[in-house]
Amino acid sequence: MTVDRLGLLAPFFYLGIQNKLIFPLLIPSSFIISTKIIFMASTFYIVQHEFKAGKAEKWWETAYAAMSPGGGWDDAVAANKEKGFFNHSANAVTKTGPVYCFWEVKEGISAEDFQEFIDGPSGPGFGQDALMNICKPIDTSLMNGQTPYPPVFS
Repeated sequence: MTVDRLGLLAPFFYLGIQNKLIFPLLIPSSFIISTKIIFMASTFYIVQHEFKAGKAEKWWETAYAAMSPGGGWDDAVAANKEKGFFNHSANAVTKTGPVYCFWEVKEGISAEDFQEFIDGPSGPGFGQDALMNICKPIDTSLMNGQTPYPPVFS
C-alpha cells in the first residue's frame, strides 16, 4: 500500500495501521524529504468457489468430516498458514454454491502461486477437483488501507 499524502500540518508524524495510532514521532520539517511511505503487507483475496456438476454433495461430506473433532482441520489450517495462506472466513450462499471465502496471502507469494494452492490438494477442494476457484485480489488502497480482517501475517 502506498500513502502519498499524510497531511503533515502538525509537527507530529503518525505511523498507523488501519487508522490505529501506533506512536507519534516529532520530526522537524527540515528532515522531511518525502511524504511517500510504502507499507509491505500481505494480500487479501475474495475467492468465489463454484461447484462443478455433481460434486457438491461429496465435497460437503468431506468438509464436515474434516471439521469434526479429529478430522484434521486444525492441522490443515496450521500447515496452510506455515505455507503463507490463511482463510479468514467461508461464506456459503447455498449448499450447491457459490461459496465466497476471504483469504490472506503472505507477502512475496504471487497471484499465480495462490491460484495453484487454491486449486491444489492442500486448498479448499480437498484434492477432489470439485471446485472452480475464481480469485480476486482486494485493493486495500482503495479503502485507505483497511483490510477485511486483521492481518495474521506481519
